[in-house]
Amino acid sequence: MLSFPNHNQIQNACLQTWKALGISVGSPFNQEETSVFLKFLLLEGLEYGEVRAWRVRKQSDTSVALRRRLEALLTDAQHAIRIGEGLKVLTGIPWDAVNRILSVSLYYRQRLIDVAMEAVLSEPLAPELCIKFDSTIQHDLSAILPGARNHAVLFASPVFFTNEFYPLAVDAYVHDSENYGNQQTNVLGVHTDWLTTDGKLTRILYLDFDKGRLVETDVELPIVPDSVNFLCLGRQEQEKHQAISERINCLQVNPSKVSMLADDKAETLAEWSALGLEVPAYQEISPGNLAKAFHFLDSFEEIVVKPNGATEGELVAFFQRSHPQARIALQHHLERCWEQGKAIAQQRRDGVLFRDPVSGKCHSLALRFNLTTNRVGGHRLESGYAQLGQDEQSPAACGQGGRIIPVDMALSSLSCGPAFGNQPFRLDPNDWSRIREQTERAASLFMGLMLIGLDVLLDHDLHGKIRPVFLEANPRPAGLSHSRLLVDDPMQPAINGVSLDLWGCLDSSRQGIGLV
Repeated sequence: MLSFPNHNQIQNACLQTWKALGISVGSPFNQEETSVFLKFLLLEGLEYGEVRAWRVRKQSDTSVALRRRLEALLTDAQHAIRIGEGLKVLTGIPWDAVNRILSVSLYYRQRLIDVAMEAVLSEPLAPELCIKFDSTIQHDLSAILPGARNHAVLFASPVFFTNEFYPLAVDAYVHDSENYGNQQTNVLGVHTDWLTTDGKLTRILYLDFDKGRLVETDVELPIVPDSVNFLCLGRQEQEKHQAISERINCLQVNPSKVSMLADDKAETLAEWSALGLEVPAYQEISPGNLAKAFHFLDSFEEIVVKPNGATEGELVAFFQRSHPQARIALQHHLERCWEQGKAIAQQRRDGVLFRDPVSGKCHSLALRFNLTTNRVGGHRLESGYAQLGQDEQSPAACGQGGRIIPVDMALSSLSCGPAFGNQPFRLDPNDWSRIREQTERAASLFMGLMLIGLDVLLDHDLHGKIRPVFLEANPRPAGLSHSRLLVDDPMQPAINGVSLDLWGCLDSSRQGIGLV
């Protein structure tokens, strides 16, 4: 008798699959649905406490160990299929085909592991991903992809990608339905490994709107994309962005060349300052230059240090001048940052915090705003979310153990920092107008970028006037599944979405007319 999978694990995986796919209990699984069952079966092989441990450790270097654990479980499951024990009591599943694909396709196995890892390490913010065994023939593709244009969302890191892809696909569908009455753009997820040397698509991931699921499949004939954008590129994302961008011969949202300024934190801050926008005092720290770093630490009560090219909270740390171990801790942190090149040190400027209305606990706060190109060549603030730190002394980033909440929730419960007794801080309509206007002015620096994410801190002066402080820009914005389309009154709850304007902008750009 095999220890995995046992009868209860098989039954639980079936129940979860039926529920997740919205199909009747007892229904047989077809080829693509079987991949969802196998994913849930792998998750059943992990103990509850083990899953929690992986989630806590998700930002450390544990992905290799988790992948090995899941691969061992998949091997056990395949053995059960091969000898006909346990699993084959489920009728309707093409077990011979499952055994064959697991035996001959290392890539299918890899993708099963990928989706299981994503389930362990991230929130379920997108529909289930069904992976097909066989290619989709050209005749069937037109029914699957009814739009006249193909937009590819290119990625290199599978974990978290479906959460980023899903809101873009929905936004495009909503835009097309409102403006044309039917779907015009097929939004396709495409791993960089699925590209031919001349930029065609050999495998795609798409949203099946009728069934409410994501589907991944090889295609019989490579697809020529009409436009692309870049997300979830993983480690060395800037280098990957450049290499892929140079291979693509179609319209690009944020080509590598026009993304370089946004990828350079120090240069971006200098340009923002020249525009009259408020930025934190900052200093680039070249590898080995501890003297400059210590001088900067001595100049401010508290500083923030991170790699100059990092994004999404990677290696961000706070250092207080008064702490007795500050210099030693700063040196150790800089050595890690310098592995990626120059570091950047900044004065900490988030004088306005988020106060949890239930616990009363204060958290550091950073606003992420997504902006898109508008008809006059500038940018319009269209969506966003708020990032919180674990507490007021931790960076406001999910990668540092923080969390994300809607903008309206954050702005309705603000607090001044400890220097002002953590008193409640109320945002008025003029404050929001100023934040929006300055944010759109900050984005105007990045001509040629159709979609950009800006991180904005909130500070205040001695008279209680809000002062937006601009921190950094990202030409490959993440956290899109948390974004909500902002309305004139930011205190009002908003619907989920990233950008409707982007799809009109792409349409106009393809037609060679003014942006809409």
